Amino acid sequence: MQEKDLSKLTTDQLKTKEKKLKSYSILILVAMGIMLISGIFLNIKMGSPIFTILPIAFLPIIITLSKQIKSIKEELSKRENSPN
Repeated sequence: MQEKDLSKLTTDQLKTKEKKLKSYSILILVAMGIMLISGIFLNIKMGSPIFTILPIAFLPIIITLSKQIKSIKEELSKRENSPN
């Protein structure tokens, strides 16, 4: 289903979507880093390990975004390598 949607988009739309997904990924990774650092700090100060585990909940989002970026890159490379 994702491949059909990507094939209908123009090259400019694909590049824009790829940039957006990359920026979303970076933003989420930064947030995860902040959560991890604050979780470790709170674990040391208060002894509650629950906040250290919290960033793990965001891993599926990162995995999904990276798969989408990969499929967009594949579609763009197919378009560049195909004879026009």
